[in-house]
Amino acid sequence: MSEAPSPLELWREAGVLSPLDVSFAHTLCRLAGVDHPEILLGVAIASRAPSQGHVRAELGTLKETVRVEPKPGEELPPELPWPEDLAAWVGRLQESGLCAAGDGGPPRPLILRGDHLYLDRFWGYERRLAAQIQRRLRVALKGIDVARLREGLDRLFPPGEDDPHQRLAATMSVMRPFAVISGGPGTGKTTTIVKILALLIEQAFAKGVREPRVVLTAHTGKAAARMAEAVREARGAMAVLSEEARRALPTQAMTIHRLLGFQPRTPSRFFHDAENPLPVDAVVVDEASMIDLPLMAKLFDAIPHNARLILLGDRDQLASVEAGAVFGDLYAEEGVDDGFSQPFSATLRAALGDEVSLPEGVCGARVEGGIWDATIHLQRSYRFGPNSGIRALSEAIKAQAADEALSILHSPAWPDVILEPVQDANALEALLRARLKRRFLSLVDAASPAQALAQMSELGLLCVHRRGVLGALWLNREIERWLVQDASLSIGARWYPGRPILITRNDQAMRLYNGDVGVIKKSEAGRLEIFFAGEAEPRGVPPARLPPHETVFALTVHKSQGSEYDEVLLILPPRVSPILTRELLYTAVTRARKAVRILGSEEVLRAGIAQRVRRASGVNAELWGAASDR
Repeated sequence: MSEAPSPLELWREAGVLSPLDVSFAHTLCRLAGVDHPEILLGVAIASRAPSQGHVRAELGTLKETVRVEPKPGEELPPELPWPEDLAAWVGRLQESGLCAAGDGGPPRPLILRGDHLYLDRFWGYERRLAAQIQRRLRVALKGIDVARLREGLDRLFPPGEDDPHQRLAATMSVMRPFAVISGGPGTGKTTTIVKILALLIEQAFAKGVREPRVVLTAHTGKAAARMAEAVREARGAMAVLSEEARRALPTQAMTIHRLLGFQPRTPSRFFHDAENPLPVDAVVVDEASMIDLPLMAKLFDAIPHNARLILLGDRDQLASVEAGAVFGDLYAEEGVDDGFSQPFSATLRAALGDEVSLPEGVCGARVEGGIWDATIHLQRSYRFGPNSGIRALSEAIKAQAADEALSILHSPAWPDVILEPVQDANALEALLRARLKRRFLSLVDAASPAQALAQMSELGLLCVHRRGVLGALWLNREIERWLVQDASLSIGARWYPGRPILITRNDQAMRLYNGDVGVIKKSEAGRLEIFFAGEAEPRGVPPARLPPHETVFALTVHKSQGSEYDEVLLILPPRVSPILTRELLYTAVTRARKAVRILGSEEVLRAGIAQRVRRASGVNAELWGAASDR
């Protein structure tokens, strides 16, 4: 007679815990000499949290937040053996010898704060980052030339012609050593940052610093390349920039890993850290919502406290794939006033002049400064006008207004956004096969690698899942099968012209980074090479030198962050999925410049709009916890 599975095994069989989580719990508890099932479960849950994007496990809300899917062939999910008494569970963990309180006592593998359970490493990252942010918020800048700043603001942001929030973001970024600027697509983040950098450079010139060290960086190579291109374009289009500022503006960007000095032999450590900081005066980080907690903590460590740090992103986008949602944590949660404090409002007024009025709601009632004095959200969209379906749909998704979103998708008044019912693989093939053949042929026939790379931004085929039917891996295989079956095409080898490639691991020697996208074309010498965007012209890489990569006719929404396409085709999963959330849908829709077509069912879309990403983290509480009292 076989023994009944242990409670921990039931959790693993339900798909909540991984084999690694279970093994970690058994090993740690064996070393500590404890074997109570609730202690084992707590350790396994703490191990699980980072793999699910959480910084910590919140034991008191697990029953409401853990999603258990039904097993194949079953309608209801399995019942899990939940601990019945939270206080008793916490007490057992406290007495196990495995948990410290995080107050400087003897080190332990876990940290327990109330009913919040951390792996010690992630507790350390959270404390380091919160302390770094608080320290930067307390730094008082000296020597700002207010007259020169005001002249620059009037020149770069003419009163009555600009978005007042852009002018405020620029003033804040000059007056403070740390600034966080959020904005949706087309709100002018790049234009604003170019003007901010011009103001900072002019301030440096006023102090006699002729070559201020300014760095542009982003999480992925793709995002860094797009940032550099956008900055170059904005710089060239701004007649109001002074020539000295124009010459000093950076024209290149790099990944955070490259900036910090990624070391393959010790991948968890970088060349630049708190002991060996970066030689910089200002660092601008784009697509900051993509950065996980460990990397953000290391970035803050490596930037000197007397250097300016500016984070750019969209607080409504998806959080990082790894643990944490740092960029979102820097903003107030819904229902909390996030206006500037009274002292900083007075500082802004002194810098802007009495003739410039602050927008309504900017000046808060708080009497003390805090993170609210370093954050701003750009609100005016320049890309999408009032008749844009993309704008209307993204706003409805953000508001979790499913009825409104579906109405927009079905209305002829919004022809740039469409919902097409797709229930299975056959229906998807009928919709996509001919179109993807034409797209592939356009890549093959492109006159140059530069033209092929440009054409890749015309259409983004995005999936919710990576694996499974209608997932990105499945769809990429299907697309190659369709192309092989077509008599006019011949794909008989791994390397073929027109194949799009996505780099999946950083390679410092080849200057290729996770997220870089290339396309296979013939070089002038007639050899097949993979071409990637370069500083001036695309550069070719021989197939043998390519780091880990994958075919990317289609990609997940997560992988699409930092990209823009003329048209987005979003493929929904055949069933409701916990991965499909408001944030994922918003991110997918806002990748499009001209049109969005969602392929899937109303039921799945409605369920996705209703779900939100909630990351368990203490950063927001640390920075905003006393906001209601100030």
